[in-house]
Amino acid sequence: MELTFAIIATCLVFGVIAAVASVRPNLLPEIGASLRKTQTVKKFSPRNTLFIIGTYSNHPACKMQRRLLKPAIAALIRNDVTVMEVYGDDQPRQNGEAIDWLDPALLRHALDAEDGFYVIYVDADGKTLFRSEAPMVTSDILDRAKLDIATPVRGAKRKNPVLKKLRAA
Repeated sequence: MELTFAIIATCLVFGVIAAVASVRPNLLPEIGASLRKTQTVKKFSPRNTLFIIGTYSNHPACKMQRRLLKPAIAALIRNDVTVMEVYGDDQPRQNGEAIDWLDPALLRHALDAEDGFYVIYVDADGKTLFRSEAPMVTSDILDRAKLDIATPVRGAKRKNPVLKKLRAA
């Protein structure tokens, strides 16, 4: 019975394809051309990625890390380092663009960062070079990630007590 049903279904599928091909003979080249015109989907790879993971986007540690890293974001992206932000159940953001198909809970689980705040860097070989449960100064991130990127200079140097405490930690 099942074999008969499979044979009938196969015949019906081929019959529909033959009918469509006879009505519109140029349909397959049109489909191929439209598929080539569409944008290719960028694949996600955790390699060469700086992850900022937090419970929610307005968490104090997340806000501080974004503020500390802001001057270096462009230099990181120019050097093929992806910055991935994962906050709670919100869509993960890769270099500022939302990735709607990536599950944040699965990503946090894969990085063993399911609760709390983390800064994690995965190198080009896919190995975790460092992970921190506290916000990090940009120069420390670049040093520990072994990236040869100059630390951006922000106008006049001024003493910031928060940054001084972070460097001392």
